[in-house]
Amino acid sequence: MKKWVTATLSILLLVGVLAGCSGSSAGNASTNSPADEGTNTSSGNNAKSNDKPVELTMTIWGSEDEKKIYEERLEVVKEKHPNIQVKVMLVAGDYDQKVQTMIAGGTPPDIMMIAENFQTYASKNQIIPLDDLIAAHGLDMADRYSDDIANLMKYEGKQYGLTDRAGAMVLFYNKDLFDAAGVDYPTKDWTQQDLMDAAKRLTVKNNGKTEQWGYYPGSWWPQWMQLVYQNGGSLFDDNNKPTFDTPEVRNALQFLNELTFTHGAGPTPSEIADLGNVGPDPLFAQGKIAMETTGFWNIASLSKVEGINWDIAPIWGVTNAFFNGLTITKTSKHPEEAFKVIEALTTLEAQMPIVKHGQDAPATKAALTSEEFLNAEYGGKKINMAAFSESRIYDQPLNPKWNEMMKVIDDKLGVYFNNKSSLDETVTQIQKGLDNLYK
Repeated sequence: MKKWVTATLSILLLVGVLAGCSGSSAGNASTNSPADEGTNTSSGNNAKSNDKPVELTMTIWGSEDEKKIYEERLEVVKEKHPNIQVKVMLVAGDYDQKVQTMIAGGTPPDIMMIAENFQTYASKNQIIPLDDLIAAHGLDMADRYSDDIANLMKYEGKQYGLTDRAGAMVLFYNKDLFDAAGVDYPTKDWTQQDLMDAAKRLTVKNNGKTEQWGYYPGSWWPQWMQLVYQNGGSLFDDNNKPTFDTPEVRNALQFLNELTFTHGAGPTPSEIADLGNVGPDPLFAQGKIAMETTGFWNIASLSKVEGINWDIAPIWGVTNAFFNGLTITKTSKHPEEAFKVIEALTTLEAQMPIVKHGQDAPATKAALTSEEFLNAEYGGKKINMAAFSESRIYDQPLNPKWNEMMKVIDDKLGVYFNNKSSLDETVTQIQKGLDNLYK
């Protein structure tokens, strides 16, 4: 999945992740074969098709290794639908720009991997809603996905993609640092106050200088936005009107600034600069921070780090996810066959290579709760992989104006998170900017 600082996470930032959000395929997950009886297929796709041959194209981003994983998964599709051939096209560089060029030039793919910015494509009528195909093929969405993951690819009430990979943000924590401070390990029953209390106790100073921080709050949108939704707030009301100037948003932003500037339990921007302007993942690996909120991609990185005793826990309340899904282009000449492919790719059998290669967190219920995923080892270490299925994902405020929205927000929050503007000034200015954007 592109790390969510990509596509929309280009939008979003994303994602770095996007790699967004996509996770490294270099992990060392276990390679056990999935149980045959657990394979989740829809009723219409168990028999091999005798239809005439069809050739489809499918665009993805990522590495050559990730392309090989998709090709491995497509072998499962070929077993179910031997008449359908799928050519995987690895698009290097600016994925969205190049795909848009393909669409404009009349050579669009049939199937597109899209991340958080799928709503932009949907609003331009470049991908089709899948609801009729889902019904026609008898695909039970409630059986295949949890509601929160299924809803990740809904726009204006319609399903525009089948989620393929969807790693919730989870809490990474250093067990040795917790043990040294006498702090109980985090659980899904934590609250924001528990996070604050633990972060303060896990902060270590020597001669007035902080050597270890409890938590890395940062200013990345997933970190502050999840607190808003944990507070019962949102960025939009039921009429899609911005709701930034609310107590829930104010409390979330104040929480982070107090953690950093009042209690010193998180590094300030100037302290981060002194540390070389590295992000939270490297600082966590170095033992400089005891906790961070981040995604699946950090697992593969940490599996290569010696001497760190770490684990993950689900986020209390709700959190966000970095995901990608499989969509069908409006101009595909073979939408029926394209749907058969993406349906087959989201069966348990076809999701298993994601797990086997440590590529990412799979999206389906069956894969997330499979023994292969739950017992996967990384760097010879078993961790709490159940944290992903136990985390609840809020209805992320993705929309076709995400890039513009985040610019309005980030321009002001960047100043606030440097402690150079008041909370009231920051919130009221952002609300005004969003009101103008979404008139």
